[in-house]
Amino acid sequence: MATDLSSFSGDDWVDHSVHGSVFYDGVKFNALVIPSSLEALKTFDVREDDIWINTYSKSGTHWASEIVHLILNNGNPETIDRTTTQGNIEMIYGEKDSYDEGKTRHLPFYKIIERAPSPRILQTHLPVKYLPPGIDNKKAKVIYVARNPKDVITSLDRFVGNNEMGDFIRWQGALKEFMDGTRNYGSWFEHVKTSWNLRHQENRLFIKYEDMKKDPRNAILTISRFLERPLSDETLEKIVEYSSFKGMKKTYDKVEAEGKAELVKAVGTHSYMNKGVIASWKKRFTVSENEEFNRVYKEKMADTDLQFDFE
Repeated sequence: MATDLSSFSGDDWVDHSVHGSVFYDGVKFNALVIPSSLEALKTFDVREDDIWINTYSKSGTHWASEIVHLILNNGNPETIDRTTTQGNIEMIYGEKDSYDEGKTRHLPFYKIIERAPSPRILQTHLPVKYLPPGIDNKKAKVIYVARNPKDVITSLDRFVGNNEMGDFIRWQGALKEFMDGTRNYGSWFEHVKTSWNLRHQENRLFIKYEDMKKDPRNAILTISRFLERPLSDETLEKIVEYSSFKGMKKTYDKVEAEGKAELVKAVGTHSYMNKGVIASWKKRFTVSENEEFNRVYKEKMADTDLQFDFE
């Protein structure tokens, strides 16, 4: 039986969102994802000018979204409408319906996005097979950001495991689930390989988090060219500045100070921003854990030429 989310508020809602889980088609998802939303996405009305940010969790989702927002807003963070990127399309989000003032709590987020003006920026952690067919039928743009898996699981552990809400899942269990492909949203390996194999489609861009970190200017230009949105030198420099870790933190702090924390924090409480560095896994993995992960990684990635930087 589905949980009655309307009875939740405050800490109960946060606790359920972080600690709970649901299953759909044999895949585990966090409790913010409900089967009815996944079913609805099969017929979701995609628009030709939609821009989809697709990632596995903790792989640079909001960073990529911020870059796209800034490209569409000529480098000005003050004019960004963050309504469609306050959550993922497959989830239930927020205390209010942004397009029907204060009317409905915990509305399926796709229903809010349906009414958003174009061009819409949409975020999702869903594997390709669960994305709306309309994406390819309409040739909507998809930007897939992939991050090295050791940093992904390390960041996930910080986000939902080591915080004031208590112990969500022990590190050993989280690591095993990740290697087994039984974490929320399924196997990281299949998630990234599937999108890698689609990278030559004209409406898809595959970009790596590590490349974005090492050369943010080139990453921004790559994204702007993909979106067919040329940038002046001045606008490019603004986007480099405002999409940096320091720049985004300043923007997010300002949004939160304006009483709109739900736009820049998960369930209004968890910052999307961590440290934003490469190789954070070195401070978390033991030698034996790293050796076992390397063994699994080599086995799971043997059928692809996709490679990642771990340093």
